[in-house]
Amino acid sequence: MATFKLNKGQSFQIQKEIQLVHSGLVWDPPEGSGPAFDLDVHCFALVHPGGDANRARLYNEGSHALCYAFVRSSGNPEGSLTKNADGSFQTDDGSMWHERDDRTGRGGLVRRPEADEDGDDDDHGGGHHDEGFREEFKIVLAKLPDEVSELAVWATIHDAERKRQDFGKVKNAYIEVCDAMDDELCRYQLTAEFAGKTTIQVASFLKQPDGSWRFHAVGAGSNAGLGDVIQAYFG
Repeated sequence: MATFKLNKGQSFQIQKEIQLVHSGLVWDPPEGSGPAFDLDVHCFALVHPGGDANRARLYNEGSHALCYAFVRSSGNPEGSLTKNADGSFQTDDGSMWHERDDRTGRGGLVRRPEADEDGDDDDHGGGHHDEGFREEFKIVLAKLPDEVSELAVWATIHDAERKRQDFGKVKNAYIEVCDAMDDELCRYQLTAEFAGKTTIQVASFLKQPDGSWRFHAVGAGSNAGLGDVIQAYFG
């Protein structure tokens, strides 16, 4: 299947019959003996109060905030993600899953098993294709709560300040979206415009009026921390 390469501000319409997608952040290891880049990808399920995307807020106080810093709130004191034995974690309803953190920069090298009849697979482990995703998550679109209007995808660099790293130094970084059979649908390449930035809203999956989803390349860089991003979604 041909891959659709997005530029910043462009979108890819996901066919309505596709009910499960894998998405991952891929990048090259650093040249020479420098410290590895430990990039993290996060996905936040959002609601749009009054239909206003500019007022996006975390769904259900963060129960579907797929990030390493499990989101807690007064109504969700322990966080709502389930951590699996292999280090991966997922939402209680199984609609969102994130692989274990890989701080080596190598990613997984094992091809994922074939999906079963409902588009899901029983084993969440492994990477994508021969190169492996460095950071991967899965969304079962059909299982998402009806109220969710957006899935905001962010990328951060762990320990960036201490390592003196930013996205301008990361080579060949891109986010990729694949269907349940691991066929790549689209990708968005991060460019040199993110030099000096340690946090990027890479993209958003946007729910359409007919119930289908569109993947939109946002490309908004900043130096906010992950906590700042989460707090902004609480309003």
